[in-house]
Amino acid sequence: MEHLIIKGIGPDRPGIVSEISKYVTSNNGNIEESRMIRLGSEFSILMLISISSDSKKILSDHLESIEGIKFYLTPTRKLSSYEYPNYTISFEGADNEGIVHRVTDSIASININIIEVVTDTHNAPVTGAPLFHMVAKVYLKDDNKKQLMEKLNAIESDFSISVELEKI
Repeated sequence: MEHLIIKGIGPDRPGIVSEISKYVTSNNGNIEESRMIRLGSEFSILMLISISSDSKKILSDHLESIEGIKFYLTPTRKLSSYEYPNYTISFEGADNEGIVHRVTDSIASININIIEVVTDTHNAPVTGAPLFHMVAKVYLKDDNKKQLMEKLNAIESDFSISVELEKI
């Protein structure tokens, strides 16, 4: 079995996930991890599958038959569990230009790998002011924790946002 990443983007509509998963399953593939989301009016997917090498071409042809979605298949390897995230960092507060860059640059500056990031904005209930929310999953070694906390405290102070580090 080989591992592939299926990447796709196109106009959102009901039934896309059903079609993709049908084609993976009908070609004896197994969905191991996936992220699917609508951003604006577009559907986007990242999916890690395992599949036999002789089924890859047929799967590719099936995926290309899905109207409106452009797919890319990329070979990869599955990582062992020691490379999975062990902490989440949550940020919440007033939306500020540059906050995602500052957060990710601070984390990268101490050589911590961000495994996953989810950001969004929504309006505050009473004032309607834009609020920012971000959750980052990281793999953090104990010897980096103090440095990370110093960086996070500086971000919390500079942007007047709430920052929380939690072990998974």
